[in-house]
Amino acid sequence: MADNKYESVIGLETHLELSTRTKMFCGCMLSFGEEKNKYTCEVCLGHPGSLPVLNKKAVKYAIKIALALNCRINERTIFHRKNYFY
Repeated sequence: MADNKYESVIGLETHLELSTRTKMFCGCMLSFGEEKNKYTCEVCLGHPGSLPVLNKKAVKYAIKIALALNCRINERTIFHRKNYFY
């Protein structure tokens, strides 16, 4: 029998658009269908020292979706934000 020192963890990453007026981590307006990067700020651009603020309405929508799908919702959530430079 194999010695199991490690535990397998499998995650699922999903991407979807919520009907909020602002982005997930800042107060910039959403710009679907408009020119790219029209509405940006220090947080959007990932500037050092800029701190994101979570969009509460988006979190409420996510919780509603999770409850409707009978998902387990953790009491504590950690966000790992990626910055892309083009």
